[in-house]
Amino acid sequence: INAEYGEFQTFQHYFKQINLRQDMFRQIILVLALVALAQSRRMRLVPKWARIPGGLTRCSIGARGVWGVNKNQDIFHMAGGKWQHIKGKLVHVSSGRQVWGVNRHDNIYVHRGGHNWQHIGGKLTNIDCSNRGHVWGVNRGQQIYRRHGKGWVRIGGAAIQASVGFAGVWVVNKAHDIYHRKGTFGDRPGNGVGWIHIPGKLQWVASGHGLIVGVNKNHDIYYRTVDPRHPVGTKWVHVPGKLMQIDVHGNTVMGVNKHHHIYKAPLAKA
Repeated sequence: INAEYGEFQTFQHYFKQINLRQDMFRQIILVLALVALAQSRRMRLVPKWARIPGGLTRCSIGARGVWGVNKNQDIFHMAGGKWQHIKGKLVHVSSGRQVWGVNRHDNIYVHRGGHNWQHIGGKLTNIDCSNRGHVWGVNRGQQIYRRHGKGWVRIGGAAIQASVGFAGVWVVNKAHDIYHRKGTFGDRPGNGVGWIHIPGKLQWVASGHGLIVGVNKNHDIYYRTVDPRHPVGTKWVHVPGKLMQIDVHGNTVMGVNKHHHIYKAPLAKA
């Protein structure tokens, strides 16, 4: 009887192990399905523009919230629905995993909380930080750089503005030509493997999750739906409105117009 009971316990333990493995397998499948769903996200811009109080020349929306700078180079952060003034002077700011910015002397800074900014070596006129902490920028000579460790890696090509996000790295050059960095879709680390020219003309571009948004020299607004199978999308879609600068994060697009008015609009599934 004892031997039979021992065999029963062995079988019971065996079946428990099988159930545990099945539960683990189901959890892995669920996680993989959620990852696949997130990566297959395809979005479109819904031009229901709502004005936000305040006046900015540049705005940024990302993992660190909404930030911006005004014509006097004052820095602001949206907290509790109100603009909070942050000490310092910048001409451009980017909200991602960290908040980065550049001043009128092309000096680079990263926010360290409160009113504290840390100066970072190098010179850039434009900078962008993704939600995964990847930082790209361009300098006054239109050279493109990627942050690597405690330094900068120069990337071939020329641009006046760069954006890095889940849709990868996108830039525009002085002729307002648009390029996507191959191998960066999904906000991947690394340099990528060359530039893909995208038809159209834009003066500012922003890389989001499931779409790209941009504005041209006439301040017309466009978006381009993208996904892992079509990392550069197929066409630009024009939407009503006028903005001179634009950014995107989550399900929200934000931008400023020539009057320094701030607007936001929602995204929806494409």
